[in-house]
Amino acid sequence: MTLRHWYGGLLGGLLPILLLGFLSSALADRLLFVYWALGLGTVWVLLLRHGFAAGWPGTRLAGALGLLGAAGLAAFAALEARHHEILDLGFRAVLPGLYHPIATRPATAAAVAALLAVAGTVALLWRRTSA
Repeated sequence: MTLRHWYGGLLGGLLPILLLGFLSSALADRLLFVYWALGLGTVWVLLLRHGFAAGWPGTRLAGALGLLGAAGLAAFAALEARHHEILDLGFRAVLPGLYHPIATRPATAAAVAALLAVAGTVALLWRRTSA
């Protein structure tokens, strides 16, 4: 693995996590979203680092990170369900031109979490069948 893979993993995983958490925190005025982003981001970097240090193949690392992302988005969906009203109102007030009700529905985050879980599982199984 090269530095390109390392920074690709950071940019492709850590950046969206932090953006989602900090933006949601700003819109909902709730620090829980920041704590979610910092916690998930920390685990993401630790898993990425461990995968590189252990010499995991790309599919194994992608599968593990996909499952971690799925768990993280499931937790985000739970937070979103708990603070749905304030997040929705904040989104409408701050970004009215970009607002769409689907953006603040917990079911949206849960659906993306399910897709990530399937993708992570497929990546892990792909590795086993091709090994």
